[in-house]
Amino acid sequence: MIGALSLLDIAAYRAQRALGSVVLAQVTWLVDGPPDPDRLRALADHLAAANQTGRVIVPASVLGGRDHWGPLPAVPAVEVEDDPIDRVDVLDWVDERAQVPITATARPWHLAARPLTGGGHAVTLVVSHALTDGIGLVNALTSLGLPGPGPRTVRRPGPLTGLQEAVTGLPSAVRAAVKAARLARGGGPAPTASPTTSRTRPHTALALIDSAAWHAAAAAQLGSSNALFVSVAAQVAAAIGRVATDGTALLGIPVNERADGDDVTANALATVRLNLPADRIRDVAHVRAELKRILSSREPDASFAAALPLVPYLPSAALRPLAQAALGGAEPVTSASHVGVVPRSLADAPGPAGAVFMNLGMQHPGVTETAERLNCVAVEASGMVALHVGAVADRLTDRAEVRSALLAALRAVGAEPRELL
Repeated sequence: MIGALSLLDIAAYRAQRALGSVVLAQVTWLVDGPPDPDRLRALADHLAAANQTGRVIVPASVLGGRDHWGPLPAVPAVEVEDDPIDRVDVLDWVDERAQVPITATARPWHLAARPLTGGGHAVTLVVSHALTDGIGLVNALTSLGLPGPGPRTVRRPGPLTGLQEAVTGLPSAVRAAVKAARLARGGGPAPTASPTTSRTRPHTALALIDSAAWHAAAAAQLGSSNALFVSVAAQVAAAIGRVATDGTALLGIPVNERADGDDVTANALATVRLNLPADRIRDVAHVRAELKRILSSREPDASFAAALPLVPYLPSAALRPLAQAALGGAEPVTSASHVGVVPRSLADAPGPAGAVFMNLGMQHPGVTETAERLNCVAVEASGMVALHVGAVADRLTDRAEVRSALLAALRAVGAEPRELL
């Protein structure tokens, strides 16, 4: 992978760096039979050859220069652990693997497997979100069997390249700075950080629901799979207290903007906002109508796009409050990402899988306080809908509270889980 990152990808990467955090995407498979080391190594080799995951970020050498893509230095070793764990403890292991360090500049992903005491095994892949979003990762995994790019030798950009980029981009940056100054004089609200918590790792829960039962529940309430999921996410948010003071659930819903064949852009998505009053969060038909309304009427954020040329010129101290605001600011926004149905080639990538789930996470090396957050992700594969919830907040004392909130929400919409972890 050769060339400079897009301004949006630079902003996403530098925002993480400014916060001292790593945003990650994680895919986990619950697979039949024992781990197959050869198949896992083949999967790692494929990921290393794919454009989306076979790369690292080469940071700009001068302020104002652009970060570049460089080749992955080596295929990360696959870790196959020997000690089996009970299936009920899978999420603990998944969470532990999410804390094994990754860095977008050297080791941007890792792959591991562990046997289960009752038979079968779990496989989990942790990837830096600076490399790819969820759909990009799905695309990389579903290109299994396709020829990857040939050997890549890339001359890393030096200081002269950075200086040229800084000079070339300066007029756009000046225009962006002028526009930002005008907006500030206009009395717009200053960025505000989300409430913080002393927890750095989430309380998590996972529900596995038969696809037929899930879609039947959506149809019975004149909804859709996406609307049913958003209703469940809003109910979980209400149950754990991550709502506005009047009880309104605030949902941030990622929308895929990746063009067909785009395996370069790391973060090809936008986020739309859906506010659900407390008395409508269980009304799946209402949620569906509101989703249609906001998706059909949404427009690109022109002010955000106009400010992007300024990002390469901002030091970390200036980016930090903007990055904190991007995580939701002081408002208790819940991230609700419905990935949809993934192809069989992804579901069986490490071996025949009975379930696949995805989640978002963060690493905070050396950080003692983090922003509160609630992330919900739904994936359908192998005849099963997997709904993962991860919550970070001081008000939560253990995972049982999140599991209880998720189970109650599913039962409220008539989607009884086959398994709850």
